[in-house]
Amino acid sequence: MIRGLVLAVGLALAGTAAAQERPWTPLPDPVSATCPGGLCQPQALDVFFRSLDRRDRPVRIVQFGDSHTAGGDITRSLLWRLEARFGGTAFQMTTHGVVGATLNGLAERAPLLDAGEETPDLIIVAYGTNEGFDELLSPAAYEARLRGQIERLRSAAPGADILLLGPPEAMRGDGGGHCADDPERRWKAPALLGVVRDVQQRVAAELGVAFWDWKGRMGGDCSAHALTLGEAPLMRGDHIHFTFAGGDWIGSLLAADIIGAYGRRGGR
Repeated sequence: MIRGLVLAVGLALAGTAAAQERPWTPLPDPVSATCPGGLCQPQALDVFFRSLDRRDRPVRIVQFGDSHTAGGDITRSLLWRLEARFGGTAFQMTTHGVVGATLNGLAERAPLLDAGEETPDLIIVAYGTNEGFDELLSPAAYEARLRGQIERLRSAAPGADILLLGPPEAMRGDGGGHCADDPERRWKAPALLGVVRDVQQRVAAELGVAFWDWKGRMGGDCSAHALTLGEAPLMRGDHIHFTFAGGDWIGSLLAADIIGAYGRRGGR
């Protein structure tokens, strides 16, 4: 179970001078051109949304994923904001994040849910980045695996909603880039990362699963480079992982899109 969020506030001091406040800069809030409000098929979250209206038991969320899940910053941010919005609702969140993991890790997990674990209201599936960097990936085989794992999740947790987090924009630094703010043209997104994202979005639509456009909400093409720039970067220099502040920011966007979809379907 994850509870709360640690906030750090720093003051910059110049010698013995009084603390100097840096001007507040609003964080980016890009609009997804792929999914209205960031979420495609938000109606597929109806069970989860209805659970948010209940007070007789906790809302249960399980997330499977790679290093973005294992790091915890994004998940903590999401949970903190859900708790803040639905103050009278208790949440129980279990995360299974493994650095370097792909969907194969989920396929090899048995049983899918921990022993004695009650059926969750929402299962978040957050793989795809590592598949996108695999130059030997077969898109057809990946699609078959994805479909199989969605059906397996449905069998293991009947009644639970499923939310796929499309892989974020990520880049490798071996040249051939085209970003305007990368004068050395070093950084580019692997071609298969877009293929993985497209497969996820299409399969989610066909199987009636919610899909979050992570790349679009980051800012689209070249955002993984743009977010490494500035005095307070939101992404690390590897152009794959987020800083603490970046994880909190991404989690806030995911929470905002979920809460927005909840409100649009008439939730209180």
